[in-house]
Amino acid sequence: MTPAAGQGANTTFEDAYELTECLSNFPDIETALANYDNRRIQRTAMIKTRSAEGEKGYYRPTQQTNQQPQNNLNDFRHWVYSYDPNSESRLKPWQETFNN
Repeated sequence: MTPAAGQGANTTFEDAYELTECLSNFPDIETALANYDNRRIQRTAMIKTRSAEGEKGYYRPTQQTNQQPQNNLNDFRHWVYSYDPNSESRLKPWQETFNN
């Protein structure tokens, strides 16, 4: 994960929580790890993608960088920072979270 979004450590804490929950609540390791993957892959992939997109901004001319859609960025940040490990909404992509 590129450091542009500053989410490496936060994502690691989320991963640790979800892994602990899965290992505690499922009967065997295979089931626990499968559920962990289902819970985490989509969210971490989105964070990784957004971080990589953010890093591209460092290589654009200043004018192009300033023209990036701010609302989209604000929605994404809200989704990242309002993560609630006890909410089912954590399993939804960030676009679905804001469209419902």
